[in-house]
Amino acid sequence: MNTRSLLSIVALGGMLFAAGCGPGTWDRSYYGYPSPYYGGYPTYYGDPYYSEPYYYSVPSRSHSEEHAYLEHKYDKAMNRLNRQEQQAEAKLYRRYGGNTADPRFQDQASRIDRRYDYKRGKVERNLAKEHGEYHSGW
Repeated sequence: MNTRSLLSIVALGGMLFAAGCGPGTWDRSYYGYPSPYYGGYPTYYGDPYYSEPYYYSVPSRSHSEEHAYLEHKYDKAMNRLNRQEQQAEAKLYRRYGGNTADPRFQDQASRIDRRYDYKRGKVERNLAKEHGEYHSGW
């Protein structure tokens, strides 16, 4: 392949890339969202087509489905926190070269324990609150 044809291919590719990626060609409505800048859907407020704003709602679940959903959410959060705590402890172990007798290591390890105990309690409080809100809606 000679140099002239290579340069013409590169130039053509550059022009096509620039034409397709320009700031004026991208529009949110391409991804299914209305664009207020390019004559998209009218706004909800003061619009004669909409009497009130439309909100996405979660379909109601039975009591056992709600408990299963919250249990899954709890397990997922606790597994994530366990993994993060193990990673933090492994990083601390590497930092101090495996010397667990170092007072700085022990101080940092106790800080990690307190931090993740607090986060676990926070997850439990939030899920208990969500569960209580479900029961108050009965």
